[in-house]
Amino acid sequence: MPGFDSRVMYLIMRSDLISDLKWSVGAVAAQAAHAATACVWTFREDSEVMEYMKDISHLRKITLKVPNERELRNVEKRLQDSNVDYYLWMEDSMAVCIALKPQFRTFVEQHVKQLKLF
Repeated sequence: MPGFDSRVMYLIMRSDLISDLKWSVGAVAAQAAHAATACVWTFREDSEVMEYMKDISHLRKITLKVPNERELRNVEKRLQDSNVDYYLWMEDSMAVCIALKPQFRTFVEQHVKQLKLF
C-alpha cells in the first residue's frame, strides 16, 4: 500500500479547549498550526524532517486528542521516556498541543496508538 510507512507528523491536541474552555475551532486550529510550524523549525536540520518537507504537496499529519492538560503532560512524559522528538506548544502559559517530529509511521505510532482522532 503506497504511503503506509510514510513519514507523518502527529499532533496531539487538548479536546477541553473546545468543550470546557470554549475556544473556537479556528483558535484550536491555529494552535495546531503553531505547534506544527514550531516543530518543523526546531528540527529543520534533521534528516527525517528534510525528507518529510521534500514532498511539500503531500505532507501527512494526524491529529489526535487528549482530554486535558494533565493528560497532555502525561503523553509528554511518555515521549520523553521513549526519546521521541516533539515540540510542546504553549499558549498563555498553558500547554495546548504536542507536535511530534515527522518520522516514519511505524516508529511513531507505537507511542500514540492509545489516543483517538481529534
